[in-house]
Amino acid sequence: MYLFLFSRIMWQTVSDVFIGIARTTSMGKISDCCSSVTYDIPNSEESIRRGEYAVIRSLIRVLEGGVEGKKQVDKVIDKCASMQNLREAIACYRSSILCQSDEMKREASLSFFVEYLERYYFLICFAVYLQTEREALHLRSPGRCSFTEWMRARPELYSILRRLLRRDPMGALGYANLKPSLAKSAESADGRPLEMSQVAALRNGEVLGSQTVLKSDHCPGCQHPCLPERLEGAPNFREIPGFPVYGVANPTVDGIRSVIQRIGSSKGVRPVFWHNMREEPVVYINGKPFVLREVERPYKNMLEYTGIDCERVERMESRLKDDILREAERYQGAIMVIHETDDGQISDAWEHVSLHAVQTPREVFRCFEANGFLIKYARVPITDGKAPKSSDLDNLAMNIVSASKDTAFVFNCQMGIGRTTTGTVIACLLKLRMDYGRPIRILVDDTAHRDLGSRSDDGSENHFHASFSISTKVRTEEDSGHAFGINDILLLWKITRLFDNGVECREALDCIIDRCSALQNIRQAVLQYRQLFNQQHVEPRERRVALNRGAEYLERYFRLIAFAAYLGSEAFDGFCGQGESRMTFKSWLHQRPEVQAMKWSIRLRPGRFFTVPEELRAPHESQHGDAVMEAIVKDRNGSVLGKGSILKMYFFPGQRTSSHIQIHGAPNVYKVDGYPVYSMATPTIAGAKEMLTYLGAKPTAEGSACQKVVLTDLREEAVVYINNTPFVLRELNKPVDTLKHIGITGPVVEHMEARLKEDIISEIRQSGGRMLLHREEYNPALKQASVIGYWENIFVDDVKTPAEVYAALKNEGYDITYRRTPLTREREALASDVDSIHHCKDDSAGSYLFVSHTGFGGVAYAMSIICIRLEAEAALTLPVPRSYTGSPCPSNSWEENMSSDDEARKMGDYRDILSLIRVLVHGPESKADVDYVIDRCAGAGHLRDDILCYSKDLEKLSNDSDEQRAYLVDMGIKALRRYFFLIAFRSYLYSTSATEMRFTTWMDARPELGHLFNNLRIDR
Repeated sequence: MYLFLFSRIMWQTVSDVFIGIARTTSMGKISDCCSSVTYDIPNSEESIRRGEYAVIRSLIRVLEGGVEGKKQVDKVIDKCASMQNLREAIACYRSSILCQSDEMKREASLSFFVEYLERYYFLICFAVYLQTEREALHLRSPGRCSFTEWMRARPELYSILRRLLRRDPMGALGYANLKPSLAKSAESADGRPLEMSQVAALRNGEVLGSQTVLKSDHCPGCQHPCLPERLEGAPNFREIPGFPVYGVANPTVDGIRSVIQRIGSSKGVRPVFWHNMREEPVVYINGKPFVLREVERPYKNMLEYTGIDCERVERMESRLKDDILREAERYQGAIMVIHETDDGQISDAWEHVSLHAVQTPREVFRCFEANGFLIKYARVPITDGKAPKSSDLDNLAMNIVSASKDTAFVFNCQMGIGRTTTGTVIACLLKLRMDYGRPIRILVDDTAHRDLGSRSDDGSENHFHASFSISTKVRTEEDSGHAFGINDILLLWKITRLFDNGVECREALDCIIDRCSALQNIRQAVLQYRQLFNQQHVEPRERRVALNRGAEYLERYFRLIAFAAYLGSEAFDGFCGQGESRMTFKSWLHQRPEVQAMKWSIRLRPGRFFTVPEELRAPHESQHGDAVMEAIVKDRNGSVLGKGSILKMYFFPGQRTSSHIQIHGAPNVYKVDGYPVYSMATPTIAGAKEMLTYLGAKPTAEGSACQKVVLTDLREEAVVYINNTPFVLRELNKPVDTLKHIGITGPVVEHMEARLKEDIISEIRQSGGRMLLHREEYNPALKQASVIGYWENIFVDDVKTPAEVYAALKNEGYDITYRRTPLTREREALASDVDSIHHCKDDSAGSYLFVSHTGFGGVAYAMSIICIRLEAEAALTLPVPRSYTGSPCPSNSWEENMSSDDEARKMGDYRDILSLIRVLVHGPESKADVDYVIDRCAGAGHLRDDILCYSKDLEKLSNDSDEQRAYLVDMGIKALRRYFFLIAFRSYLYSTSATEMRFTTWMDARPELGHLFNNLRIDR
């Protein structure tokens, strides 16, 4: 049925190329696109039958041509209704949800309601696509855009679905309840309705549609009292000290003129580049800004514009202007608008308009330009409360770089606070980089802040010197005590150390944030929302809101750190005439998947970044004892070994050891039974040599043959060898917490290790050949481990990275191939990781050795991948069914008494996994092969047991443990996805040769697997 509707819509659209569709401003009746509008106010049931759900109303407002697209879809639906009318089916499921008392039946109806409404939604999108692309489709142009590409280019359409339907399907059921009587609408003496509810119900524009209002964009109290300067019509105007950068709320036309005059940009004197960061459509009526709102939620921004680009939001504003002028004709040259009173109430009023009294923001600025003002206008839409996207930062960078040196930059959003503050920070960073090059450092005036590129020609720029100062009051308070500070968020510590220039760039960013903090300090916003989230007496809903907002500001700060590091790199040199490299921020980020992984970790589990295990912090801080040691750690300033960083010996009390293969200096060695595959924890150099000798990588006698060993290092942490012993980077306040950079690539972590080595050598030379190191010791009396600092004499040549260690062993005659492929339990399961591991298969190799932090856990996944590849290529055929040859389970164990459900989960028979093996070629055989290998690798970690453990812990969890629940779901799904990939990988090896096609390509060619993979759940 759905496909039939698509084909009918396509046929109808192609025929309309020749016939044409009569355009009207009315929805009219469903089956008659030319019917005129009735002036009877519609009731809810009529609107439901017409398919006017909130999500559909939002769609046709945002999507240009949406009204006509909906008419065409409705016409086709009615013609194809012999078996089922899609709109009536949606209404039927809606009625069933509202009337059904059985919970399970109501949930089933809700699922169908959402699915059918999504179909209706996409049919309207498809109809508009056919209209906009009809010429290219009719001519069969080779450059035509597919529907998938067309939708992908309009992220706001997915945002409407996500926000208004998928996140709150119950909210999509209702329709606005109208206050006036349906019998007769009251009218004034001039024939106009008296109430806004009547006017809103009768609206039928493309943007100014039913149940929408125009609200004055200025509200009482929008001017912040802390600002010393006030400009009429331009609330919250302020200047950034030391920079030609200004911020303001959305101004009136007179307010724009006041801002231009205030910054000394009279006609032909000083150029101004104005950046409007509003994502919502705005229109000026009689010189005052108005914004679109829903009649039931006049105080709230609409949620349907997320992701919209400049061109489409400005076209939307043009359509809104046309709707206003058409409606004004109906009401004798007036339009009803609403205002917010001083006591927070809403009042409506008729605003008299003429053709020239209604303008879009771009038209307003064109008028200024036509009147001789040197003003340039740009629209960079950013969602309220969200971090700017990488493409937004690129757009701002290109605008600012292209401007002349004496240009003043003005930023505005709705209130001039959140997005405006972010814009001013970005502009100041760019000005600093363009005017003074690399490295980025804030320039501090020794008297008072002066303007960079100011109006005066007294050479004030020479008063700045290149020393950096960042000793703000906030930071002193954070560092002096145990209170939670911005530097206690481990994620920020990680990203700062990740970049070559991370420390100095973040310092410059922090100083600029402080200068731009007249209305909002981005760092302090993170801490304020964190404080509210941790107040247990606050309502749960308020705490969740605080957590989400804090996460948004944390992501904003995180992205600004990355942007500052980008500006401080040579990638930006070409844009400001200081080199040849010209790489956009978006491309630069794309080359750093570890940064993207860190960003996603904020969204997935924000709560873990806003809590500090105080019971862990205080003991560790008191154990160092020696004030000299603590001072040395806090004074470190390397790019990786920076302030508060320590080097902790990799070995620790209670570390897991092997019960089979005992090798001194190589903890927890394990061999997979039946395969030449081994694992071990991080070894000493002597331990690595002994292990490689055990594997036969070095001939023991002259003329004897050696066995090649493929050694894969899976660690995501930065490791360095000092005096033959491995040390790992840690934070002084959390010395036992790992600093894994989830998602980091091999070359990046090796580059970090090289920078860490440079920091160590620099400190050794400064301290006369010795260095402060740390190790973990166990106190039997207290029954606890503690981290102890100690001094060690070190020669420069005794500091090596893992890559240097294994390169030296290869030079000594060990037949090894060394690879760095970061892979841990916390890492997202990726098909590319499977390719990276199984492509280390070497026909000349005698064995495969995997090195991880403890030799247990995530290493088992990598071992399973290579075992599956080896088994497939060897085409093993066993005469009897395989059985696990490890230690047998004792009789009458608890497993024998488990319920059938527990037994099924222990065997990996989750519902989604069973769906997978039904879809795959050789699915059951693939799962059996994988389960066999997982059991063989159990000494290094058992993947199915991990999934079961997370699943059972999730069942036992109380309802108020949101953060723990998020952790268990996150880790459980990651483990289940690794299991999924192992089964799919075995099916891939059944289907094709690993040398002919990459596993990633094979997966991409099977979207049904991608759908299953993205919707895995561990609770079923």
